Amino acid sequence: MEKQSKKELFFEILRFLIVGGIATICDYAVFYFCNLLVFGKWIPNFDPNWNLVLSTALGFTVGLIVNWLLQKFVYRYISDKQAKSKVVFLKFVIVALIGLGVTELGMYLASPTFNVFNLSVFGWFTFDFWKLFFKVLMTIIVLIWNYIARKLFVFRTKKTELETIETEDTEIEKEEENKEI
Repeated sequence: MEKQSKKELFFEILRFLIVGGIATICDYAVFYFCNLLVFGKWIPNFDPNWNLVLSTALGFTVGLIVNWLLQKFVYRYISDKQAKSKVVFLKFVIVALIGLGVTELGMYLASPTFNVFNLSVFGWFTFDFWKLFFKVLMTIIVLIWNYIARKLFVFRTKKTELETIETEDTEIEKEEENKEI
């Protein structure tokens, strides 16, 4: 990959934040819909810890899909072949799953049962405040992780890597064709 100018890097990060913002809005919307309605009201007596974990995972999944669909806008140097590559998508998902693990750990630490931060000390805040606080904190941490990991691991574009991606995708397609036969 060619060295980016500071201006190009600035606009890439700005595009990353825009796409990340859109994906985060989708993530949070699904999180709150599931947390407050699906697991909060529609399924009676649902364990609040599992509510938090499942709501977080479902929101994250929607955010991941939105993010993948918009990545070509962020990293404009991605080739069409790379944007459709199964290998690149797998790397993208691996990076995202690490981010999900960090997010889930943070949300678990904020759960009422684990209560590692002794949230009862801060009695003037409701638990809902702490859920939101930890959700935002985990979002910021994972945002930084995602940008660095995607830039260095997922969307690197050295010529030899593109050839490797094309070769790996061709091999995967051949294996799938052989399975169908």
